[in-house]
Amino acid sequence: MNRTAAALALLVSLGAQAGERLTPPTAERPWAVPNTSRYSARPAAGEEAPSIDAGKTYELAELIDLAQRSNPETRISWQRAVEAALAGGMAEAAYAPMLSAKAAAGVQHVSSPLPKTVSREGFFVADAQAIIPQLTLRWLIFDFGGKQATLDAAQEMLAAANFGFNATHQKIVFDVTRAYYSLNAVQGRREVARASLSLAGTLQDAAEQRRGRGLATLPEVLQARERTARAAYEMQEAIAAETDAKMALLEAMGVRPTATLRVAGLAGRALPASVEDTADKLIDRALAQRPDLLARVAQVRAREADLRKAQSEFYPKIVIAGDLGQNIGRVRTQGVPGWSSVNEPMYGAAIAIEVPLFDGGLRRDRVATARAQQRIAEEELERARDQAVRQVVKAYEDLKVALRQREAAVALLAAAENSHDAALDSYRNGVATFVDVTNAETALTRARTADTETRSALFTAAASLAFGTGDLAQP
Repeated sequence: MNRTAAALALLVSLGAQAGERLTPPTAERPWAVPNTSRYSARPAAGEEAPSIDAGKTYELAELIDLAQRSNPETRISWQRAVEAALAGGMAEAAYAPMLSAKAAAGVQHVSSPLPKTVSREGFFVADAQAIIPQLTLRWLIFDFGGKQATLDAAQEMLAAANFGFNATHQKIVFDVTRAYYSLNAVQGRREVARASLSLAGTLQDAAEQRRGRGLATLPEVLQARERTARAAYEMQEAIAAETDAKMALLEAMGVRPTATLRVAGLAGRALPASVEDTADKLIDRALAQRPDLLARVAQVRAREADLRKAQSEFYPKIVIAGDLGQNIGRVRTQGVPGWSSVNEPMYGAAIAIEVPLFDGGLRRDRVATARAQQRIAEEELERARDQAVRQVVKAYEDLKVALRQREAAVALLAAAENSHDAALDSYRNGVATFVDVTNAETALTRARTADTETRSALFTAAASLAFGTGDLAQP
């Protein structure tokens, strides 16, 4: 008895130890999970990363093309469309005539009682051997619209997936476009910072020269040096911002952040023209062609079909069934010499009407659920319409504002350059003060920044309007 108890205790202890090895021993420290190497997220050997030429300068169209081919979101949405197409095929196949084949083979030894008047022993013994191949047919031929509703729902979900695929491409194109213009703006600010550093150095040289001639005070020279140091710091800030903007562009493209990417600037590119259409026309175009809205419409129609399907469950179904087989076998009875054989066909056909009577409220709840899902889809469509209208109107107004800001920035830059040149010459000649030059320099830096930012903002606003109306990346 003691040996049995010891063996049981040992088994329990071993089981507890095995269980402990599958979980962290304590809650206070991280744990080395067994077989961690099996779960590595590194790409498989056959997978190739998108190729980016480090020595090439990419235009926006090339970046978009690369993103559409490399971003995993496009492949995910494509597979969803494929899945929806297969689901439609399966829904149609479920209502096709179902033909199945089966074959049964077996032997049986039977003993049964019999009256003494029939058998002296009071029982008989029989042996049977048989092979029965059989074909069975079942076909739902009428169900008050349930079949058609199922097929309609599958077709609408396929349409929603296809529209969603196009919407994914449009979003990727817009994300890459916006990140590209943002990167150009940051690169422009870096050039502005470099120019500001050069201006600060020029002003410092002028102050040092005036100090040497006894025309400038020591505080002026110290302030000039401080401005040069601050311009150098702002230059490093601009370089760091450029790195962040480049990472954002690589992320939008779906490319590894370690890739070396060079992008073309906006110099020489024609600016977007003024908006010709009215906001109402742009809204109408968005409601007619935006793929995300079209997908919502398809989802509403799919939910309507689901409701029709649920309602059809209250009505009878008409089913045709049939079978065709062959009975191949033999049987013998004790006391009777020899086997009796059979090799004859078997067949049958029937038409059935299935009438649901009671299911505990299951069909009623299914109808209520389908109706609720339909209303949810309708409300989501309405919300998406409102959001689309707001996006179009905002993008329309933003583009008009960006056009006016661009015109103002061009004029501001020209005035700031003239003012700075005049102030610097006057300072060198001892007419203007140091404060006059620094104010002009600050104004010039702001004007250059505005020139860079308004150019990128104008391109971004035009892309936002094209995205809002669904004109961006049309098939």
